[in-house]
Amino acid sequence: LASLPTRFRSSTLPEIKLVDMGQERKQKSIKGSLSSVMLHGISQALQKKEQVILFQNRRGYSPFVECEDCGHVPQCINCSVSLTYHQFKSSLICHYCGYHEPLPTMCPSCNGKRLLTLGLGTEKLEEEIKLSFPDATVQRMDLDTTRTKTGYSNILEGFEEGKTDILVGTQMVTKGLDFDRVNLVGVFDADRIIHFPDFRSYERAFQLITQVSGRAGRRDSLGQVLIQTHNPKHPIFRQITTHDVIGFLEEQLYDRKQGFYPPYSRVINITLKHKNKSTCERAADQFANHLKTIRDLYVFGPAEPIISKIRNEFIQSIMIKIPRDYGRLSSIKHQIKLQEDALLNEASFRGTKLIFDVDPN
Repeated sequence: LASLPTRFRSSTLPEIKLVDMGQERKQKSIKGSLSSVMLHGISQALQKKEQVILFQNRRGYSPFVECEDCGHVPQCINCSVSLTYHQFKSSLICHYCGYHEPLPTMCPSCNGKRLLTLGLGTEKLEEEIKLSFPDATVQRMDLDTTRTKTGYSNILEGFEEGKTDILVGTQMVTKGLDFDRVNLVGVFDADRIIHFPDFRSYERAFQLITQVSGRAGRRDSLGQVLIQTHNPKHPIFRQITTHDVIGFLEEQLYDRKQGFYPPYSRVINITLKHKNKSTCERAADQFANHLKTIRDLYVFGPAEPIISKIRNEFIQSIMIKIPRDYGRLSSIKHQIKLQEDALLNEASFRGTKLIFDVDPN
């Protein structure tokens, strides 16, 4: 445990406030994706000639497009994901393989013309901010706006020089930024960061929100952070708002111990890929059964992950847990390698790819 008990320049930690989006919706005080509290906070900051950072961890305009008549959602032809709408390109794009197609003028399933863009991306948030604050200068910082060699530095230089009032961005805005006049940070769609099927999802959410919160009030003024959520009573938000790092750590360690997750075990994630779904499933079943014959290994799966196909390859996942005090790791590695060789030497499983991720982050 490496503690950093004092903040840079000994400035005071920002005040973190939760905005109950369910309550805001009942009161009909939401404007697009912006709560009345967020709108008021941004307005106050602009009046004081301060700068604002808004964090939305999803690029593009909308995560998906849906036909209002039949419910059809355009999917990637290579991956088992919906296509993300990018307004500046007027395209639907897959964030996994790069496949893209023009935004259709009518539904390819029912020929209906009522296509809805649903969800919130940085493009849409930028648009809403510009509509709500037409006199403010707004910049967006995500993978799309920083692809050029100078894109990243130009955006940050403009913000540092005071040419930009509001900076909207993805994870790029959460770390390492140190600006005098930023006293308000807004966090959007916080629930999506937390509710992810991974044992480290709370840890990542705590890190991300705490890191972006640290961009506010880095000098003499007290910074403020506004987090929009539909679940303000979630324990992680209580720990974030009170800056309770130790309490969060203790709770997560307790949960990890109950589930025999790191740091109480070593984990190996094994991904199997094949262009034929049935072959991939059979290979994963056989490999998992053989792994279960190795002593002291806890084998879970195989299972189909949420995204079960990427770049026309079907995916199966196996997780192995090894006791932390297990001494003969080289022996386990050797036995797993023998099982891999045996599997790939079978004619029916040739073409299968196995990817090992040891102690995954």
